[in-house]
Amino acid sequence: MSQRPVLTPEERALSYAKYYDLPITPIPQEKLAILEGGPIDPSLALKIEDRNDLFLPGYLPCETGYCVMPNGTGYLANRTEMPGVTPEMFEWWFAWHGLNDMRYRIWDPEDHFYARQQNPDKVLDPSVPMREKTWGTVHHVLEDIGGGPDELILNFRYPHELGYDESKVGTPACATMMCANGHGPVPGQGVAAIMTHMVREIEGGIELRSRFWIGYGLVDGQVVKLLPDGVSVPPVAPMGLFAHNLKEFGHLAAILPSLYAEEKDRW
Repeated sequence: MSQRPVLTPEERALSYAKYYDLPITPIPQEKLAILEGGPIDPSLALKIEDRNDLFLPGYLPCETGYCVMPNGTGYLANRTEMPGVTPEMFEWWFAWHGLNDMRYRIWDPEDHFYARQQNPDKVLDPSVPMREKTWGTVHHVLEDIGGGPDELILNFRYPHELGYDESKVGTPACATMMCANGHGPVPGQGVAAIMTHMVREIEGGIELRSRFWIGYGLVDGQVVKLLPDGVSVPPVAPMGLFAHNLKEFGHLAAILPSLYAEEKDRW
């Protein structure tokens, strides 16, 4: 856990700076128990080859947990209920937060430093549908998932580019989706991952079903394993990312309804 840096006068003057001062929303006890219980049986994990199973009705064998897969790659899943949140709010959040460092910092004031949208013109173009404001853009991110601040490049993709059935997005099977291939600041160095945040509407809000496949990337339009055969990611890698995911999305669920009501038209 990082100590929160003191805000500058300019940051403090921002209309949403009050969210920086809020205590982090506690992780539910049942999720802490999963974290403390150690990795899941890899047979319960969703193989990346079966990622379109996320569109199936109901739930998969494991919706929350982490592990190292038999081929050495890392995996984590997290299901987050977000009362009072709509799919459009979720889409707006991903479009909005990359336009100013403070917006990313209020998401997790202890561990987030910045997420800088490299394609702001697309985000600010009123003719682009809300969910597509993030699809096809790049975020340069600095965050701490337990080992100190790390730079990360998130290449957000149209779902079909990562092998998803994009026709399902915007239907009862999937209200919206944000997915990306992520890697360190130097492509080909460090650990890469495929990230997916899939949303379904539920009574009173949405459920967010997140998946990360660590050790995979996008090469020549295909999702492939980048981790060399015979090499395994250390278990602390998916565990640390899992713990961070529990924290950040639980807190986002708590702040997003009021934040959206106050800031939705302030780009």
